[in-house]
Amino acid sequence: MSSDGGGKVPDTGTGFDTLAGVNPAMALDIQHNAMKSFKKRVDALLVELDKSEAAPGKVGEDRLPRAQLGAATFKEAQFLHDSYTIVHDELENLSKALSAQIESMSLAVHASRVGYENLDEDIKARMRAVNAEAEKYYDAARDPYARHKQGPGAPKAEGTL
Repeated sequence: MSSDGGGKVPDTGTGFDTLAGVNPAMALDIQHNAMKSFKKRVDALLVELDKSEAAPGKVGEDRLPRAQLGAATFKEAQFLHDSYTIVHDELENLSKALSAQIESMSLAVHASRVGYENLDEDIKARMRAVNAEAEKYYDAARDPYARHKQGPGAPKAEGTL
């Protein structure tokens, strides 16, 4: 959370600021390892959710059918299921995006070591494909660090007035 408690951009600390004096290739490698670790945690969370009693395939097993829980006007049960689905879908998207970014960083680290001009064409093509895959999951409106267009008619970033 931000230090002022206003729910603005979260304080990310100074972890990446400490890389200022590091060789750029080494900095990429350090960030690459941090992203791999984070992706493993996200994947573990997905596995845990899929094994839980709240998993989509398990909801309703040996339980009362939805209709027996109350009339369709009883929205809380449906709201809970819908919320779970949204969280699960977003975690899957996060995992896919991280996978693309991790592969991209792996390729960038390799390119920084051998030089882009020395890369094979298939690796360059893979770099472009991975970049396109990562871009597919990027939403500037949800990025607190993106430069958002200001002025009349500009979309407002979430959480702003």
